[in-house]
Amino acid sequence: MTRIPAAAALIAAAALSLTACGGGGSGSVHLAVPTTTGSVTQQCAALSRTLPATLMGLSKRATTPSSPNTAAWGDPAVTLRCGAGLPGVLDPHSKDYNPEGDNVSGAEVGGVCWVSVYNQADRSFTFSSANQYAIVEVHVPADYSGKQSPISELAPAVAKASPRDPDRRYNCS
Repeated sequence: MTRIPAAAALIAAAALSLTACGGGGSGSVHLAVPTTTGSVTQQCAALSRTLPATLMGLSKRATTPSSPNTAAWGDPAVTLRCGAGLPGVLDPHSKDYNPEGDNVSGAEVGGVCWVSVYNQADRSFTFSSANQYAIVEVHVPADYSGKQSPISELAPAVAKASPRDPDRRYNCS
């Protein structure tokens, strides 16, 4: 995985932009719901109860199907899935495995190891909390590139809801 200092990662994350403030969008956002069990289910439910009503200045939206494992804000939607699997670039069993790829970086933000994957095809970012028991995946569409990242707003809730998994040791610093 490409290593970048935490301060540089925060600056890079801040480069994600908000092009329209407050937009809640209409209708619900369709998301695949991660299947969870045991403590991960409990951690996702705890996270769901503490998620902000606004993220990056965007209003929260309903998700379909409704689940404590998903959330969305704005239009186009910034989405969150709790209990997601490791990003393919970090999963040695994935065809996409490439932790040293140019489109992968990591940073410790708010006590959470966030792995950022840039999707060149649609210019979006996906952030994953790689070292937590309940992996939280946050997808940020290209429409928001340039100003702000959601991870600093979400990190305290993620860290509180889901402790670090000592068996996951991705170096995000």
